Amino acid sequence: MSGFYPPSSAHFDPLIKPAMIPLLQFLRDSGSPLMVNLYPYEVYVSHSNRIPLEYALFKADAEFGDSGLMYDNLLDASIDAFVHAMEREGFQGIRVVVAETGWPTACGEAAGVDNALTYNDNVVRRAVNGVGTPKRPKEEMEVYMFDLFDENERGGDEYQKHFGIFSLAGVKLYDLRFSSN
Repeated sequence: MSGFYPPSSAHFDPLIKPAMIPLLQFLRDSGSPLMVNLYPYEVYVSHSNRIPLEYALFKADAEFGDSGLMYDNLLDASIDAFVHAMEREGFQGIRVVVAETGWPTACGEAAGVDNALTYNDNVVRRAVNGVGTPKRPKEEMEVYMFDLFDENERGGDEYQKHFGIFSLAGVKLYDLRFSSN
């Protein structure tokens, strides 16, 4: 996806559009959701000069407006960016499911146990409480957390090995609650 910020400016990259249009047609015809992996951590790190850490962690004191909608966190804005991009192509009503999201506990800018707990706790709380996004407030968020264990064989930057709630040794890194309180 390109031009995802603000969400209403989102559109599919022309290079992937030939693959996206038939996929979106299939999803609409079959009533299936678009499943996306969203990592606000990576968006924050690549745009930290424009995106406050508090906004990525659901701790923003201020909201920003876009097309009459108010956003107080980067995950909601990212989900709604996909909604806007699909609608721009004529595909209304396709549900967006977050197939992976999380925050690293080590080895990167703003990576750490406290930030991972804050981010993941806020994602869980929103999902458990049935909170939607500003564009789709009545549609409960379906989200899957990444990852249960750190992964030492994972490629890429070092932080990508540290998304687990548990370390490689099986030690719990933080106490994530899976309830609404």
